[in-house]
Amino acid sequence: MTFEDLTRMPLACAAKATRALRRAFPALAVAAACAAALEPAPAGAQAIRAPLKIQPLVIRDDAGGRVDWRAAEIAELRRAGQLVELRGECMSACTMYLSLPGVCVAANTTFGFHGPSFYGIPLNAHDFDYWSQVIAAHYPEPIARWYMSEARFSLNRTRRIRGSELIRMGYPECGSPA
Repeated sequence: MTFEDLTRMPLACAAKATRALRRAFPALAVAAACAAALEPAPAGAQAIRAPLKIQPLVIRDDAGGRVDWRAAEIAELRRAGQLVELRGECMSACTMYLSLPGVCVAANTTFGFHGPSFYGIPLNAHDFDYWSQVIAAHYPEPIARWYMSEARFSLNRTRRIRGSELIRMGYPECGSPA
C-alpha cells in the first residue's frame, strides 16, 4: 500500500489501513518514524508538515434515511473529528448530525423532525420507543426533550425548525458558502 493509496481512501478507511500496517510491521513503523525525525526537511516541506485544515463536509438538502445507517455514519464522523455544515433542508435522520461537536447550521436551513417508522408504517410500541431514544440521543437536551415529548408522535407530519432558531439556542452559524 502506498501513500497515494492512502490519500485516495476515505479518512476512516485510511486510518484503519494505517493501524493495520502498524500492527503488521511494527518495526517498520518505528524505523519510518525515526527516519522521518532524523532526516532534514526537503525544500517546501514546511507546507507538508503544517497541520492540515479539515474541510467541512457540507450536507445540503438531505431527506434523511435509515436511523441505524445514519447513526453509524455519525459515529465515524465523530471519530474522525469531521466538521459538518448543515444547509438547505435537513429532514428526518439528517437532524441526527446535530449531535456532532463540529457542526454548524445555516440560518435558512429547515430541519424536519418526525417519529420513527418503517418507511411510513408505524412500529410496534417497543421498537417505536427504542428508535425514538436512539434518535433523541443525537440531540442536545432541549431538542431531545421536545422530540421525546412531542415530535416523535408526529408520523404523518414533519415538525419543522429553522436554522435561525437553532442558532438562537447556541448552535454556531455556518459562514457564507464557498
